[in-house]
Amino acid sequence: MKETLAAIRSVPDRMAPPLAAVLRSRVLGLLIRTVAIMGLSLLLTGARLGSQALPLAVCLTAAAGSALQSLAAMLGAVLGYLYFQGMPLGLEYAAAAGLVFAAVCVVGCLHPPRWCMALLATLLTALAGLLFLAQARFSPPALIWYGLRLALVFPVTRSFSRALAGRTADRLWLLGCTLCGCAAVELTAGITLGQVAAVALGAASSGTAPGLAICAAAGLAVDISSQATVSLTALLCAASLVTLWLPVRIRPLRVLLFFTTVALGVLLTGGDMPQLLPAAGLGAAVGLVIPPSLLPLESRRQMVAHRLELAAAVLDEIGQSLDDRRRREPVGASMIFDRASDQVCGGCVLWGQCWQQHSSETYHALCAVAQPMLERGAVQRSDFPHSFTDRCCRLDGLIAAINRGLDDMVCRRQYDSRLRESRAVLVRQYRFLRDYLLQTASEEPAVREPLLRYRPELGVAGAGRGGQALSGDRGACFRTPSGLYCLLLCDGMGTGPEAAAESAAAIRTVAGLIRAGVHPAAALETLNGAYILRGDGCFSTVDLLAVSLVTGEGTLYKWGAAPSYLKRGTHVKRIGTAAPPPGLGVGEGHKAAEYRLSLGDGALLVLLSDGAGGESAAQQIAALGDGDPKALAAALIGQPAADGEDDRTALAICLRPGAV
Repeated sequence: MKETLAAIRSVPDRMAPPLAAVLRSRVLGLLIRTVAIMGLSLLLTGARLGSQALPLAVCLTAAAGSALQSLAAMLGAVLGYLYFQGMPLGLEYAAAAGLVFAAVCVVGCLHPPRWCMALLATLLTALAGLLFLAQARFSPPALIWYGLRLALVFPVTRSFSRALAGRTADRLWLLGCTLCGCAAVELTAGITLGQVAAVALGAASSGTAPGLAICAAAGLAVDISSQATVSLTALLCAASLVTLWLPVRIRPLRVLLFFTTVALGVLLTGGDMPQLLPAAGLGAAVGLVIPPSLLPLESRRQMVAHRLELAAAVLDEIGQSLDDRRRREPVGASMIFDRASDQVCGGCVLWGQCWQQHSSETYHALCAVAQPMLERGAVQRSDFPHSFTDRCCRLDGLIAAINRGLDDMVCRRQYDSRLRESRAVLVRQYRFLRDYLLQTASEEPAVREPLLRYRPELGVAGAGRGGQALSGDRGACFRTPSGLYCLLLCDGMGTGPEAAAESAAAIRTVAGLIRAGVHPAAALETLNGAYILRGDGCFSTVDLLAVSLVTGEGTLYKWGAAPSYLKRGTHVKRIGTAAPPPGLGVGEGHKAAEYRLSLGDGALLVLLSDGAGGESAAQQIAALGDGDPKALAAALIGQPAADGEDDRTALAICLRPGAV
């Protein structure tokens, strides 16, 4: 008995693998798709525009693709048109579907473009309808409907073809057409499948902004096809608005509120269509079990924001994996001695005497060598005690092995230091990207640009080394949509084309990041990380002014650049001191210096490269008076330099009242 029960219990386990294989098989997938297309074609035959049937199933026959699926669509079209439309209109569309299927079988092997099949479906539908149009003696109403039906075939076939290929917008259009057909399927007592499906879609999407559009489209599809006396579109839209105005987080309560609103709307219309009440109840029950993920309830911006948040989470995880605080045990003097003794002393005949009988003396001798070895960077024969040198018969080999181990230790420490620095740079970059993605995902689109109170007035002057035309200094200015005005001055290392290329690359990097919405400090950290990872010793200093044209307040970022000067009247204030440029390290000790300042009160800021600055720069600026920025920059560069060994550039900026 126990064996029988155990065998019965094991049946699901034995059946699971073959069942899973069947579900994964291509044959079953093809069968399911074929049956689904046949059922879809059958539903589309019920679609009407007023009292006139629509050739939607004929369009699906042409758009199905393969001959097998086109056959399924044709069979569904023939059965549906003859059942829903009767004679002779049903026979007309059934004949058109048969002609289109024959064309698919003949032309499909040539793999024509999709528009070709749509055009062919239009011509064959026109041919099939022409015979029935002759029976109506080409009356004006018949001609009008004939032309309208033909005008639908080409675009609808193209849309159905894209929908079957996976395009979301066309799938929604196919869903709307299916709802039109469902309105012709009566379940019981005047309740149609279209009414139930429309209410189900509205209930499933209730409480969301896209849900209002879904309710409008679903209700309109049913109303067009059913010619009802009560507008289902109005009822569903009213219920969707109520769930938006009265947000309920619990989904069953939200669906109940949706159904209650629809029911009240039916009662307020005087009960002309009482069958809408049970249809709404059945549709609400179905909508309660529809997963929200199946409906396009997120706007495009929400979908993009969700993807950005997922990408930010992945980048954060990668950054945490790189920021591993565990460190390998450093190689010390004792480990160097152990490795050297294993290499040299292992085959020595005196090994037992040195490392067993006189092990304590050997240990103290090596300890005495450790300190001078680490200080000097190498070990010498004179570092060992005489008692050890007199006894050791392989001293030269031991000294060479110890020095090799010491060199390896120094190289390994340098490598570990460089590796830790590179990891720190990457961790900062991953965190920067994470923060940038999260910021972009949470930003609301600006309705309009802010009202600017100031306009920048800029003066620029420069001169190459020794009067050359090419200068290694580069500058840039631009404004962001938020009203932030940025002024950049970069001085590439050295002079000539290499320095110019370096400073231009720094300008492109920093300016591009800020234009993309990155905070200026984060943009400078990215430049610093790029210099460190590049490791070629080339860099550029950075002066970056970010000032708001709305408030006049701003921040000056200086990283390795010459001092700047803020002039108010006759008073000149020096800003910044000599500091290392970016690309020399990471951490709090290696970042741009930030200086808060205000230019809204008429102050004038002067940015100078290394060649233009000097001890007397402040006196020169104060002596130039209250001229405009252009005259001030030209006067600074026009004066003779202290030495002609570097490029010289001066940028002067002030804010004037008024819009840009």
